[in-house]
Amino acid sequence: MSQEYILQPLFAGPECMVWSDDEYFRTYPSVRSYISVFKGFDAFKDFSNARLFLSQHNRSQGTFGNYRGFIERLLLWSWIYAGKASSVLTSQDFRKFLTFCEKPPPAWLGNAPKARFIDDEGEWIVNESWRPMDSRGLNKINAPHNGSLRQIQSICSSFFSFLHLEGLSTANPIKGFKPQHGRPFSRGQPPRSLVDRDLLKVVLSELKRQASLSSDGERALFAIAAALHLYLRPSDLAINNNRYPLMNVFSFADGKWWFMHFNRAPPQKVPVPSSFLPYLKRYRVSRGLPPLPEADERLPLLEALHGRSGICIRQINGIVKAALIEVHRALSITGLNEPDLQVIKSLSLRWFRDTGAKLDTLKRSPLDLQHGLGSLSPAYVYGRYYAG
Repeated sequence: MSQEYILQPLFAGPECMVWSDDEYFRTYPSVRSYISVFKGFDAFKDFSNARLFLSQHNRSQGTFGNYRGFIERLLLWSWIYAGKASSVLTSQDFRKFLTFCEKPPPAWLGNAPKARFIDDEGEWIVNESWRPMDSRGLNKINAPHNGSLRQIQSICSSFFSFLHLEGLSTANPIKGFKPQHGRPFSRGQPPRSLVDRDLLKVVLSELKRQASLSSDGERALFAIAAALHLYLRPSDLAINNNRYPLMNVFSFADGKWWFMHFNRAPPQKVPVPSSFLPYLKRYRVSRGLPPLPEADERLPLLEALHGRSGICIRQINGIVKAALIEVHRALSITGLNEPDLQVIKSLSLRWFRDTGAKLDTLKRSPLDLQHGLGSLSPAYVYGRYYAG
């Protein structure tokens, strides 16, 4: 470990996982200072992605504690020892991380749990006696059945799958990974989350009704339609490093509309299906704009209600979730059957993206769908959407 890197906690309690990065750093300024030490990769983005993941596991204190501890350990190891963001770790890197967890250096070990931060006259500062690992837990990691080791793999694999599905990494390095001890660990392909065609019509109809009543509803409908018809992830629509998509991601050429994926390497232009255009038109009209973008229009694609340009992934997911909660509430009093109501409770942008891709298998070839999804593997697209 380089002498310039000390050990410091990154994540506070579960309640602040849903805060904006600015709010979090105002409360815990030492975390911002610590992350800024790491150069050569975007540690701030890695931290923000991890906090977004942890925000989905913050309802139970015990569950959150497990997830926070392992993800924090992964990030610290990745930054200090691998010298890279966790989102680009390879299978070989992860094997080294597991070996590290089995026999960590003394500097990483404490003999009892300690508070992460201490309130110092209204300012939260780092507790210098905190350590990422408890020496009393090493016997569990090194036990014959490796229960804790498999838990590390399970939680980290869940994190990597989250990054991959949100378009924040290219692959899950643990997929197909076989540990040296215990049974093999493999996640295979993430399960598809599909909405029945008839239920989809009902949900979209209610979303349109709600959208006509509020700006939040219009933004939610637009994001959902973008996931359904363009297979966009929240990260495709969100602000990143003070950069955010503009209306000029849409352009008209050769008699059709196109969408430019600027967050792909290299940037990639895909056709906009006619089924999406009504959603684009109503969203723009709701913002007082002409129905379709003009040439090289540089207005922000999404903006906060008070006019700030660009919104983050967490805000996009929150806007969509709030709209779907209202859909569930409205449809629950219409006599919709319970299984469908349970599906609505589970809906997210990922469901709409998977559903849109699955429906389009009837009219698009695997190679064409792969291009639209931005997937690196034709075999992945075929196995996920066409097989069965």
